[in-house]
Amino acid sequence: MNKLVIILLLSLLGCQSSEPESIVSKTRLSSSTTASAENDNFSVHVSVPELVETNEAFTIEVELKNEAERTIEIMSGEPVFYFVIRDSTGKAINTIARTDVGVMRPMLENEVISEKHPYQFKKTGLYDVSAVAEFTLQDGDDSKVYKLETVRKQIEIVE
Repeated sequence: MNKLVIILLLSLLGCQSSEPESIVSKTRLSSSTTASAENDNFSVHVSVPELVETNEAFTIEVELKNEAERTIEIMSGEPVFYFVIRDSTGKAINTIARTDVGVMRPMLENEVISEKHPYQFKKTGLYDVSAVAEFTLQDGDDSKVYKLETVRKQIEIVE
């Protein structure tokens, strides 16, 4: 019964427009942009190339790391992350969602869940890419919902 309530709670939280926990920084690397957001128990990280040609496939890479000093159990979607791509005005032009919810998984201390998502742009311009990990930390009968968004990384699309 508790798992059913948690699944319903996660479904409702997916419909809310609350601001995710995030930390913004301006990290730029020569061949790709990489950034992280952290809280007490977890860190999230996204990496994308800085420059891509139109219709060229590239990969968005994301990580969720267990920063707690113990093994924990989370309930999430599958995959853990969903992706948001925004145009130069900040408007979300594409949200790449998860296909499953209610997946239980243990995470060892310092364990990293890595995911990759292929994508390609059809139009030139500047875009922001971020990913959101939304999950519930199970701790016995207690649970805490997390919604962690990576910092937005800018990608330039050229002809």
